[in-house]
Amino acid sequence: MKMILAALALSLAATGPAAAQSTGFTADQTTFEGWINFSGEEFQLIESENRYVAGTRRPCVSGALPRDEQRMAASTIGRQKVRVTGTAMERSDDLPGDRYDYEGSSIRNECDGAFVILGTDIAVIQ
Repeated sequence: MKMILAALALSLAATGPAAAQSTGFTADQTTFEGWINFSGEEFQLIESENRYVAGTRRPCVSGALPRDEQRMAASTIGRQKVRVTGTAMERSDDLPGDRYDYEGSSIRNECDGAFVILGTDIAVIQ
């Protein structure tokens, strides 16, 4: 019985977050390049152009810029490849309302990733 439970635990672990598709981004980066989608006061960054064009939004990494910059970017940048400069912040499950307020922008982490991007700059890549 113990062997069956151990095998079951291993199979469940393999289907958890560690088995999820990689976003292509890591928490130690300070520059993130990918295709951007804006949703409310946050953005989702997708590394793969093929997944982006196909309308597949996950895996991705959520983030935001300070509120005024976020709103300006959302109104002027759309469906383009961008470079976001910033830092990664580990996601926490104990945030009020399951969101993080970053300089006036609310990050809900729609990508449900292990970290979010706190952006300081964004530029379109030609």
